[in-house]
Amino acid sequence: MEDELLFKLRKEFDQVIGLPELENIKEHRIDIALDPKNLIDVANFLKHEMGFTIPNMCTGTDYKDKMEVSWHIGNPNYPVLMVLKVEIDRDNGVVESLTPIWEGMNWHERETYDLLGVKFENHPDLRRLLLPENWEGHPLREDYVYKRPVYRKPEDF
Repeated sequence: MEDELLFKLRKEFDQVIGLPELENIKEHRIDIALDPKNLIDVANFLKHEMGFTIPNMCTGTDYKDKMEVSWHIGNPNYPVLMVLKVEIDRDNGVVESLTPIWEGMNWHERETYDLLGVKFENHPDLRRLLLPENWEGHPLREDYVYKRPVYRKPEDF
């Protein structure tokens, strides 16, 4: 099953994506390394041509010198999870949003923005999800320094 999926992807995008060899696929997961400029084309192909219609999650990782953003996409007909991965600049972390393709990525991308500071271009509502709007910084960044907030009683306002 995975070899059929890899064949289709290689046929369409052989020069622009990094795909693992079949023997390196573990736990029915295929990691696709992408240049951010090819993200939308590959995502549209996965959804419209290969039937990957289930947006599972979007996550990010801070490696101190770069950021990695990963989108996990499922297909109800295959027991395989496609993981789209892009590396972006840590200081200017901007990548195209996949919410216009999979609407279910909306809150996942907002969470990644909130906790890591990754900005998603063309996201319909990119704002903090978990933390208050006046929160300073992004807590999952390696260089984040926690500052204890000042709590006030309602009568102080």
